[in-house]
Amino acid sequence: MSRNMRIGVIINRVYRDMNHNIITGILRQAYSLGYSAAVFSTEEENQDEMGTQGENTIFSLINFDLFDGFIFVPFTFINLNTVEFITNYLIEKCTKPVVCIGIDYAGNSFDKFSCIWQEDRAELYKVVEHLIQKHNCKSIICLTGPENSIISHERADGYRDAMKKAGLPINENDIIYGDFWIKSGAKLANDLVTGIRRMPDAVVCANDSMAFGLCDTLKKHGVKIPDDIRITGYDGSTEAQYHIPGICTYKPSYFMLGINSVCRLYSIITGNTCKSCCEEDGILLVNTSCGCESQPPVVNSYMITNSEYIEQRFLDNNMSNRLLNTNNLNDFAVAVSHWFFIFLNENYYENEKIDICLCTDWDVVDSDGLSHNSRTEGYSEDVISLYSNDGFSKFPSNNMFPPDHLRENEPSVSFFAPIHYEERGFGYAILTLYGIVDSFTMSYPRFCKDLGNSLECLCIRNRLKSMTYRAFLSETRDALTGAYRAATLPQFWDEITKKVKLYDETLNICLCSVSGLQQINEAYGQVEGDQILMQIAAIIMGCCHNGEICVRSAGNEFFLIGSAGKTSSDEASLESSITSQIERYNQTSGKPYRVNVYVVSDSVPAQLLTEHKIIYDKLKETLIKKKNNRHSRAEQAYYGNFSKLRHDIYSHPEEDWSVNICCDKLGMSMSHFQRIYKSIFNTSCMKDIQSSKLCHAKNLLLHTDETLQSIAARCGYDYSHFMRLFKKEEKMTPTEYRSGFRHSQPD
Repeated sequence: MSRNMRIGVIINRVYRDMNHNIITGILRQAYSLGYSAAVFSTEEENQDEMGTQGENTIFSLINFDLFDGFIFVPFTFINLNTVEFITNYLIEKCTKPVVCIGIDYAGNSFDKFSCIWQEDRAELYKVVEHLIQKHNCKSIICLTGPENSIISHERADGYRDAMKKAGLPINENDIIYGDFWIKSGAKLANDLVTGIRRMPDAVVCANDSMAFGLCDTLKKHGVKIPDDIRITGYDGSTEAQYHIPGICTYKPSYFMLGINSVCRLYSIITGNTCKSCCEEDGILLVNTSCGCESQPPVVNSYMITNSEYIEQRFLDNNMSNRLLNTNNLNDFAVAVSHWFFIFLNENYYENEKIDICLCTDWDVVDSDGLSHNSRTEGYSEDVISLYSNDGFSKFPSNNMFPPDHLRENEPSVSFFAPIHYEERGFGYAILTLYGIVDSFTMSYPRFCKDLGNSLECLCIRNRLKSMTYRAFLSETRDALTGAYRAATLPQFWDEITKKVKLYDETLNICLCSVSGLQQINEAYGQVEGDQILMQIAAIIMGCCHNGEICVRSAGNEFFLIGSAGKTSSDEASLESSITSQIERYNQTSGKPYRVNVYVVSDSVPAQLLTEHKIIYDKLKETLIKKKNNRHSRAEQAYYGNFSKLRHDIYSHPEEDWSVNICCDKLGMSMSHFQRIYKSIFNTSCMKDIQSSKLCHAKNLLLHTDETLQSIAARCGYDYSHFMRLFKKEEKMTPTEYRSGFRHSQPD
């Protein structure tokens, strides 16, 4: 599917009167040629460095492959660093033609672009001509801009042309290079008052700002305007018309500047020329400062009316408060959609479309509960469209436009605005107007600023929620095992039993008790006992596959609560799963002792539910019976000695262990010894001896270069018996075991 021809426009403060006229001209001409446009606008006036950085992120969104050319309007930017940044960015990244509206700007050169500008020379000529013909001025000074500016020289040439045409002498000392700012106007005023320069009939200033500085400083010294001196400006700014005295100024047609820029870009792209869709001339706005009668200000009534209407809309609602109080992204999206009317024009609803696209990491929180480093450059690889046809949806940020956002074969303009809080970028907004050129107002960028503030507030709220929840978990979770504390059991019991009763389910409960911890603590220390408890808790919780809640109900007990849709063998399988996992742990842990965990379970239908203490006591009674049936009192009395013996077997596998030697150590008959040993550790003594020697052999194979004969001898085996036993138990020879492990290690 082929895309529409599209041009990009980079401009600042698009809602300003002059800039709005440029955009209007661009769009009228673009639409007449069947082109669409995308406007990338920032609002960086009076921003601090972080705010400007957040605004400038929008330029990194541009996918130059989606455009046929660009129009850059540098003089609309206040921050010269931003102008330099955009200029370098276009030179480096853009392979499409760029038309620059402006010849130079504060020392920045745009020689890499095709530049276009208004007829400064001819237009300033008209201002000087007015002073000569209307007010009979003979002595005129020209205050122009910086000497290194082409525009300054163009306007100075207009002064020369008018003086020459009138036959008046041209003194090059009467052409003064300033700074296009009020300071140079104030300096000239001081020079005139102090006599450094003679007082002329008139001063023609090459822009309105210098005229302000000149007028205001002369007035402070008692110089009357226009009685003592006549002053004119250039730019046609609204401020000039409201100034006291009103400044006579020339207002170029920025509308035509926009039209001509598109015509120039079109000729570069296609190699053909095109006619302007309409014509409009600049206008000389005479006023008190030149000696003419005061004139009503010529302003854009549309802009003023809409500005007042916008301000009223913002003041008449609680949008900011509503957005700042959203609790999640879904609430935020719903709340935002209720306020689109603030910047959409009800006359064009069917031809307007808005979307907000957020980075996928706009509010990612790290495992510590704190936000990761803020995104201050570019956008995530994918972004989330909040208002696609299917609700939230991801699409590549390289596409810029969400799916189904644009209509085929219908010219449109899309205004891209950054959504950020200071330097932190959240995403961007797209306002698309189909066939409309005059609907954009300052309410849209103001709205986007509110979105950035609201998202920052939502991030803070989410962070606080995360930290509060983690604090709650730290209070309700057992620090050692990670299971819930016993104090939480009533709360979970009420929640689960309510669900069981509501849906007529079955309550499944399970009680697990770790036995022998006291003996382990006495023989190996408290730390060893704590580690065992942690590992057993992890095993128990790892067996909870159906959302069971695990509560550490006592020092060595864990109480599991869950529910099922109907009575089944779920809890029996949970009990079996825990038992088998504990047995596997004992077989593979390499510990010189066995960890015994007793498990009992039950299922209680909804209609038989009672208090948790009654059910717990019933399970506890069953558990005690199970323990007593498992170990006789005699076996419990022998546990300490047997545990120490087993520890010695695993600690010194190189010794010549045998069942007879073990019996002699404990002073017991062989049959009695083997029965007690099997009952306590669930394995035979001979098996433990063999297992300890094989573990020792595997350690020597992996961590030494000893020969197999030496290893066999150190484990108390002759070579042939060692080889047969190792292969039988490990399903591979000792050489294969050593070689396979080493080959699997990274270099």
